[in-house]
Amino acid sequence: MNRRDFITSAAAVAVLPNRIHSIRWRSPQIDGVDPTRLQRILADTATALGVVGAQLAVFDGERVHEVVHGLANREQKIAVTTDTLFQIGSTTKVFNAALVMSLVDEGLLDLDKPVITWIPDFRVPDPGAAERITLRQLLSMSAGVDNGSYRDFGRGDDAIVRYVASMAEIPLIAEPGTAFGYSNAGITVAGLSAQNAGKKNWETLLAERILKPLGLTHAANFPEDLLFHPVSLGYRRASVDAEPARIGVWALPRSIAPAGGTLCASAGDLVRFARMLLSQGRAADGKQVLSAESVRTMHTPQVDLAARLTAHKWCTGPYWKQWDGVTIYGHSGTNSGGSSMLLWIPSKNVAIATIANVPNQGYPMADQIFDKVFPEMFGIAKPKVPTPASVTPTRIDVKRFLGRFVSYGSMIEFVDEGGKLVARVYSGARAADAAGPPSMTSELLPLGGDRFLPANPAMGGNRGWDVAFWGADSNGRATHFLNGVFGMRRAA
Repeated sequence: MNRRDFITSAAAVAVLPNRIHSIRWRSPQIDGVDPTRLQRILADTATALGVVGAQLAVFDGERVHEVVHGLANREQKIAVTTDTLFQIGSTTKVFNAALVMSLVDEGLLDLDKPVITWIPDFRVPDPGAAERITLRQLLSMSAGVDNGSYRDFGRGDDAIVRYVASMAEIPLIAEPGTAFGYSNAGITVAGLSAQNAGKKNWETLLAERILKPLGLTHAANFPEDLLFHPVSLGYRRASVDAEPARIGVWALPRSIAPAGGTLCASAGDLVRFARMLLSQGRAADGKQVLSAESVRTMHTPQVDLAARLTAHKWCTGPYWKQWDGVTIYGHSGTNSGGSSMLLWIPSKNVAIATIANVPNQGYPMADQIFDKVFPEMFGIAKPKVPTPASVTPTRIDVKRFLGRFVSYGSMIEFVDEGGKLVARVYSGARAADAAGPPSMTSELLPLGGDRFLPANPAMGGNRGWDVAFWGADSNGRATHFLNGVFGMRRAA
């Protein structure tokens, strides 16, 4: 059945561009959120990075403050407003986790039963692994599942079903439950479990169980729903000074919708979603959307990360890290036309979200905004992200790291070049046998232990990620590699 049984969106109300918008909730736990200052921070940062259009939203415990900058549609000169929808990419994953937990609350799903309970024909090539993979492992990125493909299986309600069936061809990265490895494919399996248990398509379940109860009227999945909203297009800039070029591909396919293929939202609705997690599962009107126990489960760390800059641990949905001794939860994501980041801090009762329509500048924009907002308004000293220039050169024994590591559609060969560890990255057809020149190369700068910082930021998609190795074979060689958050297994 291709026809949806629920429309996720409501008609948008136009507001003036660059308007500062605030909605009262309840008593704040912090002082000093200044919307005028937020507006200036966003405008200065987005302008410096060449971002065409952006939003910034903060929930301060009492109000949601929303500020905007630039153009949602450069060709038509349409300004970004507080209700403009952007592609949020993988930030969708925490919405998917909340959807799963709503079904757990009703006894329709169980985090610790094998997913074959709800997807009887789920298969991966590793013998017996499908019978051991659980929803808790999938949501915490510890199921050992490869990140997977981005194959498009159409817009039918069977798109997710067909995608999950294709995973029977993709070997695991690691044994289930043994290590962290970010996986769009794994989250899609969790989404299909929800779809089967809830007996409706994933988008309808998300709308009925999460978006509508929380009053998130500035969020939508389907193009026909987006017609009721102002929507931002995506842009690419070769440099800050170059003219922006519109990105021709609208979104990733519906087949990975639970992982971040289609959901669009405003930054304001991202922090309104986080407000529910700060309020023990309650919506602004007091309705219990998730149980307090489910929120605690979502906030409980399940697995440590070998790399440390994105997060220190992963919970059942969000990631977990500490800045200045304060625990912070969140998720981020990049799609073909947008990049978002959402963080929330229970001890401060605050949340913050950024969205940009120049995807490769979304993470740098968020990082620079947080450099100012966290100490100024939240009272949290944010650690400085290391850069290649800030890393002190250190000589290391590279033998443990040499060799080839693979995942679906990607291969990285690590070589010794005069005592320096250098990554040669191959993707697409070249990944099978490293034929021809690599798509990129990067020296890896030692950060201590098995962690490194790529000298070429493009190796991490301009996200500022560190990379790390883990495990040891009989010769002491690392068995796995984490490229930011994406796991790879040794092949040679």
